[in-house]
Amino acid sequence: MKYRPWQIIVLLMTLGLLVMTTSSALAVVAANTLIINQATLSYDDGSGVRTSTSSVTVTVALVPAAPAIAPGPNQSTTYSGPAANLDNSFIVTATSNGPDNYTLGTAITASSNTTGPTANVTTASPLLLGATVTVTGSTLSVIVVPSDGVSDGEVNGLEGGDTVVIGGETRTILSVIDNASGTSTINLASDLSAIPASGVLVAEQKSVLVNVTAGTITVVGTDITVDKTLTVASVTDPAQTTTSPAIRDTFTSGVANLLKYVRNVTDPNGSVAPVGYSGNNYYASTVTGEPGDVLEYLLVAVNSSASPVTAAVVTDVLPTVYVALRANAYGAGREVTYDNGGGPVTYSAAADADQANYNAGTSTLTVYIGAGATNAAGGTIAAGATLYTLYQVTINP
Repeated sequence: MKYRPWQIIVLLMTLGLLVMTTSSALAVVAANTLIINQATLSYDDGSGVRTSTSSVTVTVALVPAAPAIAPGPNQSTTYSGPAANLDNSFIVTATSNGPDNYTLGTAITASSNTTGPTANVTTASPLLLGATVTVTGSTLSVIVVPSDGVSDGEVNGLEGGDTVVIGGETRTILSVIDNASGTSTINLASDLSAIPASGVLVAEQKSVLVNVTAGTITVVGTDITVDKTLTVASVTDPAQTTTSPAIRDTFTSGVANLLKYVRNVTDPNGSVAPVGYSGNNYYASTVTGEPGDVLEYLLVAVNSSASPVTAAVVTDVLPTVYVALRANAYGAGREVTYDNGGGPVTYSAAADADQANYNAGTSTLTVYIGAGATNAAGGTIAAGATLYTLYQVTINP
């Protein structure tokens, strides 16, 4: 049968979508997706049916969006000087339909009891966050997404080892099979709880660190607080910016006092109100003694604050013109008693492995006290703790 020209049948049609054909419309289309529409003309030229095709490719553009930021927990540490510092972690998650770079900034929004605190982002800026969108065909652990048009081992900035959020679930990417066209696949290290539908964002998530230094304390014994936020802005569209809630850093500051008392072991006396320890009375003053009498000193270290203090060391310079340290006062080779509240222990005055030593050249008795103390470094006195150190001398004849 021969067709006349007006009988030529023009079949335009099929929108041949190559890269991502889905059974339902996508809520979101990934950036860098290639949408290829192909039209076909079919006709009979008298010698048979002929076809002519033409196609056009559209690349889906990046639609920048402000990222989501989840601040990490508040931090706390002991104030050890102006350089005392803490690292704060903010979790940043992409919300764009493709990869974008983000500038990072931080600001101290409030501080107390300090001058000169600092906050600095220690994560490299700009920060790259990848992102793509699912199409049909995914499983619990194999996620099908559009190709980004380049075969380079990653798809839309996502590669093995990255952390992504899919439908509210956080997973690690095991590997990526990256094709130059059509679809690519993202293999997850563990299954999702449900197979994602088409149009679900696959968003990279990264941790951003902000380091804070305490600054110079204003009132010793009162804690320092420093609040800081993180601001993340799209490089493509700086208007797409998010500022996080604040994380609070607390640098605790304690106050300890040393009180010194004495008793006459040989001839107990004293007329002021005594302080009791281990069944004996000690006095801040009014004690008298004669040559040859034995005196026992009680050194009381008290942390009266709500925060611990560290590197605690008691030193006492003996007036050796008048007294001499009494050897073996608490047993053979034991010249010092120490009590951290858990019961007394005894130390030698020699420079050895225990926490006390006496330097006869300088007439100085040194005792390293507190939790974690060694024979060369002081330890920590907990908030509200009281520690006791005792030694005895004999009044010179």
